[in-house]
Amino acid sequence: MNTAFAQKIDAVIESLTPELVAYSKQLISFPTVAGQEQGAQEYLRTMLEERGFAVDMWEPDIQAMREFFPFFRGSRESFAGSPNVVGVRKGTGGGRSLMVNGHIDVVPPGERSAWNTDPFTGVLEGDRLYGRGISDMKIAHAAFLTCVDALEKLGVQLKGDLILESVVDEETGGAGTLAAIMCGYQADGAVIPEPTGMVACTSSPGVSYFKVKVKGRAFHGGTRYKGVSAIEKAMEVVTALQELEADRTMRLHHPLFPALIPFTINIGTIQGGAWPSMVPDEVVMEGRFGISPRETLESARAEFEKALAALAEEDPWFQEAPVEVEWTNNFLLPGESDPDHALVRVAAEHFRTVTGREMEIGGCGAGTDGGALMTFGKTPAIVFGPGHTAHCANEYIEISEAKRFAKILLAVIIDWCGMEESEDL
Repeated sequence: MNTAFAQKIDAVIESLTPELVAYSKQLISFPTVAGQEQGAQEYLRTMLEERGFAVDMWEPDIQAMREFFPFFRGSRESFAGSPNVVGVRKGTGGGRSLMVNGHIDVVPPGERSAWNTDPFTGVLEGDRLYGRGISDMKIAHAAFLTCVDALEKLGVQLKGDLILESVVDEETGGAGTLAAIMCGYQADGAVIPEPTGMVACTSSPGVSYFKVKVKGRAFHGGTRYKGVSAIEKAMEVVTALQELEADRTMRLHHPLFPALIPFTINIGTIQGGAWPSMVPDEVVMEGRFGISPRETLESARAEFEKALAALAEEDPWFQEAPVEVEWTNNFLLPGESDPDHALVRVAAEHFRTVTGREMEIGGCGAGTDGGALMTFGKTPAIVFGPGHTAHCANEYIEISEAKRFAKILLAVIIDWCGMEESEDL
């Protein structure tokens, strides 16, 4: 892409700043917590259809997904009122297809008093636009629409297909992207604009939520030695999981995940006991299991279960009452793309042009839909987007950073998909 055309991209995105902000505000205004995504998805369907996209809008079928993906659990019994939206604008032919995948669901805003603004209004203060979900990740949808408007203003006709996936359930289980994969949607490359702070992540860890039940034997607290405390046995389980985490940290070293503990095992809740003067007979712990992109969901879960089953070799109680492990509904698959893939090189070139810096390549700090796209969707992908305030009170995006991202995304779309030659360009 020559310098003159790069300058045109810069100028057209700058001219569309009001539209970028307006689309963002409109998307923030839809409180798309789990089960309330319908309005935003209908808005996107209309916007895409007006721009020449063929749009598919459907509610994921839980039973069909369970049959298609044996590991699937599902975060709810029905996705009624929570549809996916996929828009496809066919190219003229001879180019590569590009998918932009973004989840429309957001986490709840939390305590309203922690917010300086209404979480679902979209308040612009200086360079910052505040609102729940704007960083994670409604700016992705707004930037995509802005890029499509820019293509029209530039008179660009793409050779390859351009696809937007606006999916549900990323925050609570990943069903939306899995449903799109099941329907056959894939591309030659994908960008997932999660808030990575503009780091291009080619590796996405997996996440699997677990529930562990530890049994004891109830007895009067005055003669507690005649019972078996589930709380004391749960302490052994916690130690076993800490040892597993330490072992996995040593074995699963990955150059793109330099964190002290890249794939954590976190126990988030503990419940147990029924009465102060009674030996507790059950403890239930729930938590998050981090999975390396270089292992499968199945193999990682098997390792977790084996570590807890091994407790029976050291403590006879666990032979009598084995620890019960349940894999619950929230999971995201691990996945990895080649850091030297052509899409990464294209993104790096345009990142350099727009920012004047070299693009940093890393691994995602949290699970994303990228793993499913890379592993089951057979789509090489990079997780790359603006922002760094996901799930925070007073979540915001800097408009200046959002514009830089839109300029890079537009250049990647044109370069990757290819464009028909025109005297005006």
